[in-house]
Amino acid sequence: MSNVTPRETEVIRWMAAGKTAAEIGTILGISHITVNTHIANAKARLGVFKDTALVAAALRNGIIR
Repeated sequence: MSNVTPRETEVIRWMAAGKTAAEIGTILGISHITVNTHIANAKARLGVFKDTALVAAALRNGIIR
């Protein structure tokens, strides 16, 4: 399993629920820019380039259910 941080995992869970970066930022009390940074870092850790591929890789690797 990769070293995705707890915050990145939380962001990926919200992405899987269909939330935008702005919505996730509001939910978590952080800026959408910070959300996008977490998404970019998680993509790099999992070796993917698209948001949908990030969610799929997280599901495959057991990071989210």
